[in-house]
Amino acid sequence: MEENYQFFMKSDLSNYIGEWVAICKSRIVSHGKDVKKVFKEAKEKCHQERALITRIPNEETMIF
Repeated sequence: MEENYQFFMKSDLSNYIGEWVAICKSRIVSHGKDVKKVFKEAKEKCHQERALITRIPNEETMIF
């Protein structure tokens, strides 16, 4: 999981603004507007690995 978080923090994910993204083994394995579909695809592609699933905020979102 740490590996996926590091990938998330270092990557330019601007192509996925407003979408849910699933990261597994330092790769984006699924993305889209529907979190249930993203979760299902990630589960199929990651098998036993645990994916990091997060929403990529738009530029106006302020994170503290």
